[in-house]
Amino acid sequence: MNKLTPMIVLISLLILGSCSTMTFIPTEGGAAKFNLATVDYVQAQNEVQQEELFSEMAKSITTMLDSLLMDDRAALQTLALQLDSLTNSITDFSVRIDSAETLTSKSLATMSKELTTVKTNASSTRMVIRRINDNIDALPVKALETFNEAINDYLKKDEAPTE
Repeated sequence: MNKLTPMIVLISLLILGSCSTMTFIPTEGGAAKFNLATVDYVQAQNEVQQEELFSEMAKSITTMLDSLLMDDRAALQTLALQLDSLTNSITDFSVRIDSAETLTSKSLATMSKELTTVKTNASSTRMVIRRINDNIDALPVKALETFNEAINDYLKKDEAPTE
């Protein structure tokens, strides 16, 4: 009997271990609900369920992220519009600065020419005044009076437009 017990246990274990391959277990009908699933089948079902779960989660996460990021996107759009406005303002200001620089350069060139003319005229006037001072005694009174009137007329003419 001692030999029979281990044999019965061993046979029982073999039968229970390979029960999914036993032909006497029904695979169809009402008794089919008691069939054992294979590891491959369970893994395949798990993979299918995981894929479905991930796709549903991806849809819901996308929707949640869109709703959460809506305010940020609106703020970024507003910021982009403000940056465009600032860029336009800077461009306009740059054009104004360039035109002001051009006008200033032209004005400086004109003033430089006028200053050169004034210096030349002042130098010529000094020469005339020196000659007059040298020859003042020899000049007739009438010539001095005429020269004096001409200078006064010229000075009055320059003063009139400034008033």
